[in-house]
Amino acid sequence: MLFYHFRTQGTEPEPNMQKNSAFFELVSDVTLRELIGSKITRITFLLILLLWLLDPAIDTLANPQHGYLFEFSNFSKFEALFLVTSSLCILVAGLACSLAFLHIQKQKKALRHQKQELSQIIEATPECIKTVSKDGLLMAMNRAGLDIVEADTFEQVRGQSVYDLIAPEHRQHYIDFNARVFEGQSEITEYDVIGLKGTRKTVESHAVPLYDDDGQIIAHLATTRDVTEHRELSAKLSYRASHDMLTGLINRQEFERRLDLILEQTLSPDESHGVLFIDMDQFKIINDTCGHMAGDQLLIQLGTIMREQVRHHDSIARLGGDEFAILLYNCSPDDISNIAEKLRRAISEFNFAWQDRRFNITVSIGVVSIDRFDKSITNILREADTCCYMAKDKGRNRIQIHKKEDGTIASLQREMDWVSRIHAGINEKRFVLFGQEIISLNEVHSEKLLELLVRYRDDSGHLIPPGAFLPAAERYGISAKLDAHIIESTFKQLAADTSLLEEYDRFFINLSGLSLGDKEVLNTIIEQATAFPDLRGRIGFEITETAAISNLQDACSFIAELKQIDFSFSLDDFGSGLSSFGYLKTLPIDYLKIDGAFVRDILVDPVDLAMVRSINDIGQLMGKKTIAEFVENEEVAKQLQLMGVNFVQGFGISKPAPLKELLEVTAQRQAF
Repeated sequence: MLFYHFRTQGTEPEPNMQKNSAFFELVSDVTLRELIGSKITRITFLLILLLWLLDPAIDTLANPQHGYLFEFSNFSKFEALFLVTSSLCILVAGLACSLAFLHIQKQKKALRHQKQELSQIIEATPECIKTVSKDGLLMAMNRAGLDIVEADTFEQVRGQSVYDLIAPEHRQHYIDFNARVFEGQSEITEYDVIGLKGTRKTVESHAVPLYDDDGQIIAHLATTRDVTEHRELSAKLSYRASHDMLTGLINRQEFERRLDLILEQTLSPDESHGVLFIDMDQFKIINDTCGHMAGDQLLIQLGTIMREQVRHHDSIARLGGDEFAILLYNCSPDDISNIAEKLRRAISEFNFAWQDRRFNITVSIGVVSIDRFDKSITNILREADTCCYMAKDKGRNRIQIHKKEDGTIASLQREMDWVSRIHAGINEKRFVLFGQEIISLNEVHSEKLLELLVRYRDDSGHLIPPGAFLPAAERYGISAKLDAHIIESTFKQLAADTSLLEEYDRFFINLSGLSLGDKEVLNTIIEQATAFPDLRGRIGFEITETAAISNLQDACSFIAELKQIDFSFSLDDFGSGLSSFGYLKTLPIDYLKIDGAFVRDILVDPVDLAMVRSINDIGQLMGKKTIAEFVENEEVAKQLQLMGVNFVQGFGISKPAPLKELLEVTAQRQAF
């Protein structure tokens, strides 16, 4: 307790306390049985016995007349004191020696046990543990290390130079690594080992200097692990992350990375590179007629053809689907065009065979040159994609070279920009509903209609008319998705505020031609009709004559299915087609809109007047309600009323306005 008190006070124990502590440690380490059974203890007791027996014997020799038993039983006080004192001294010395000897034996045994445990741990460790001399000789190695170098026993590699087991290209690196460890540094490195049987493995080694008692470095001690499988897996994952698994070509991400490296460089005025954007013509036909396995095989073979037609250092990528791109390094504009034409010709001469069928394959290629002024990956790929689209639009199987001053390309690019803006507008709810009134000319049976129109609200809050984005939606096949969004928005907005429902009898939503055969649009309408059943008889859909005639079968099926659940239909721009009257009997529509091109000038052009009259007469005869568009003044409206036209629409009647403003106007009317 005293020792503990001093230690807790932060002071060192006194010397006698240190001695006592060492003594108690020595005594507590040995049991009484071990002490008594010790050879030294036995010798000690024997010496004491001899001491007691030897003294009477000496006295007997000096006085033979007394005899040994007499001398043994008659010790003088001095002799007895001497014998007792000597015995005690011998006993203490003997026990001390015995204790020290037993303690040393136990320490040696514990040390041997620790060494055995350490040896077993080292041998059982799954990582290589080795010591290496300054000149690279192998001093020791465990079982895991022997497995790495393909040795059965340590004797096979004892004293061998580690350098001989390292791949030649990594040898100097390891020599430098070993030298730094012997300078006292802790090092981690990676290198390849070639085993005794020739197997190559990649290992990672962590080495530290090993010191002797004098502080001198005698070896480097290293733990080394086999990372071959890990590196192979990493390489596979890296390959998969940067390559297309079907064709073996690089993917879009890797292509853009390589293109970005070029754009980061400072190009000289006469230095240029090229990008080819390649899209297969009619790839869907092969997929539809022969199946996707045939399509996959075609893509693989096209990748092979492309490799053969470009230089070995150019980068070929499959961007997705049937789209490819090629990055041509250090290539003049003329050479870029020549390579593109050579590639187009090679593919057009290739016949793809699948089972018993053969197909002639063609591609459209967009060509863009990269000079020192180009710094945007997005712009380059957009320009290449636009040129590729133009090549398709001009008849396919051709190349289209990008020219910065080409107004057609710039216009097409603006359309393509709208594709992403439309998608963003749907997600961010940027499309705003407008309405334009359609007024009845029949004072007895008046019905008030509202055509719903759409505008796009840009980042600055400006409303952009549909003429800016609907052509892009039609051209790039996303008009059906936009229609579905507008339909859903209309139902929700009308259901949320009933003021418009109180003011107008029917609301017409415009549909594109692509929507007439689109299952998603049809399902959206049915879902909204189920969610808002009160709106079924109040909603109509307006389709153009051109779209209806182009998709006549789909249009008839689409209209018939929705009319069963009380939706009405209006045919827009009637009279613009060459065979309008022939198709009118086939389409089960409710309202007939007379093309505004005829309505506008009926007061001054007798031909237009006759066209409007004939369309109205036939419409009335077939039980259709007629609507005249582009009515710009009251005089035209009166003439149309005299002719029996049912409804009029135009700026002279009502201008398009946001639904919120129409609601305000409605509220003001109701207030009066």
